[in-house]
Amino acid sequence: MICKKILILIIFVSALQSSTKDDIIELYYQKKYALACKKAGELYSKYSSDEDFLSLYADACIQTDMINRTILPIIKLHKTPKSRENAVYFATILYQKKLLYYALVDDVDISYINLPKTKYILSIIFDKFINGNYDYKDGAYWFNDDIDENIRYKLSVETHQKVKKLFLRTYKSDKMIKVRTYW
Repeated sequence: MICKKILILIIFVSALQSSTKDDIIELYYQKKYALACKKAGELYSKYSSDEDFLSLYADACIQTDMINRTILPIIKLHKTPKSRENAVYFATILYQKKLLYYALVDDVDISYINLPKTKYILSIIFDKFINGNYDYKDGAYWFNDDIDENIRYKLSVETHQKVKKLFLRTYKSDKMIKVRTYW
């Protein structure tokens, strides 16, 4: 009798915690991108042929700098011109991240590479890096913002938990306001 009650309670709690497609869309429009990205990943297999869902999933992940999570949606976005355009956008950002990592960790010249430009911050940094628009100081690359002269970006490689990672720190008036980590 007690086992049945516990089982019913577990099923009820699980049902309450599981997300639906509409929940994820709502999270996205509330700009809760990290949660939308995570929850969409949990529903990927259920909606892997819904390209609108996959685009929302990948964009939520991009918005919160979880670029690696765009791999699955990129593969499935192919049916419509808009889906293919989205796939190219997400793949470009993923590729730029991987190229920056390769260049900084392995000291490889990527200045000859020409890729599409996007408005995503890492894409902007990538473009500045390959064009040499940076100051190199104390083992880090410093980039100026094109819009706000009070904003600068510091790109460096640091080892955390035995893994080399890229750290992109945003400074406003010399005060750090955001840190992004990529590997």
